[in-house]
Amino acid sequence: MTSALSRLLALIVFIVGLCQISNTALGEVSYVNPLPFTDALGHAELRDPCIIRDGDTYYAVFTMWPFRNLDPSHFSDPDRGSSPGIQIYSSKDLMHWTPGNWLVKSSDLPDNCPYKHRFWAPEIHKGRDGRFYLVFTADNWIDSKYNADGKPGYHVFIGVADRVTGPYRHINVLPGSMCDTTLLFDDDGRVYSYQPCMDMFVQQVDLSGIDRDKVVCVGPRTKIFDRLGSSPDGQSPEYLEGPWPMKANGKYYLFYAELYKPYGYWTGVAYADNPMGPWVKDKREKVFWGGHLAVFTGPDGRNWFSYRGEKDEATRGRLCIDPFDFDTSGNVHATPTTGPHSVHNSKP
Repeated sequence: MTSALSRLLALIVFIVGLCQISNTALGEVSYVNPLPFTDALGHAELRDPCIIRDGDTYYAVFTMWPFRNLDPSHFSDPDRGSSPGIQIYSSKDLMHWTPGNWLVKSSDLPDNCPYKHRFWAPEIHKGRDGRFYLVFTADNWIDSKYNADGKPGYHVFIGVADRVTGPYRHINVLPGSMCDTTLLFDDDGRVYSYQPCMDMFVQQVDLSGIDRDKVVCVGPRTKIFDRLGSSPDGQSPEYLEGPWPMKANGKYYLFYAELYKPYGYWTGVAYADNPMGPWVKDKREKVFWGGHLAVFTGPDGRNWFSYRGEKDEATRGRLCIDPFDFDTSGNVHATPTTGPHSVHNSKP
């Protein structure tokens, strides 16, 4: 073998080795639906999951068991029968989750705290200012006078932190808000709240004074579409809940959960060119089988859903994740999956 040929072969081996190292470094990420997730008390069922990615770590918050509404027969239970609060979980691979600190904990709060109980549908959003905003539904079951409007109900609170893990400060009520309210931080610095109340509503929010404990609504709350749909099967949902807005490819998307009885927790999506609308619902109505989702950046750099599974008994009520895509017209395409999957891992 000539020296030139030897050098050429050595170069080929070197290049192949570099490719192998690169592929190994990026690797593959494997996951299985439903995820093998349980809370610190061993409950596998959860509600209203929200995963957010920060750097190379995924964080999850969700409505913790028990998911109970106000019920005087349970007032002798811990936390008066309420969910205990909001605990954050973290993972590097979406499969192994570690419980972290409590963002809000009922037993640590004074009796007159207006967000002492319930703790439904927590979400974490990253604002344009680089800070993190915690949004959740809560009230006080000890005495009506401690509540934001003098009575228990579905009051939405917003707090802010410099890190995703908190501590969250300046937690204040969003006036007149509704259960499952979510936020959109638009490119121009404006903030919008999307609020379900059987139908779907939108209202602009001013969070510029949150460090002074001032959260205010701007302008009227506007109905953007109702629950009555034109699903190809002729059905309309009982009600809408769990909205999640996002902007992609210059277009606005609003995902929302639809409850069909007896089993039928689906996701619909609406499209708009402006956060206030007009919004047009996808003609398919039932776009994704699963509900109360959140969008996060997945291991392959694509948009992913975290959601409550509904597809079958194995996934129903469990934490699931799946990627989704847009077609050339900007419409959403996604399919809930079960079983093991692998995707290529990309750097954050």
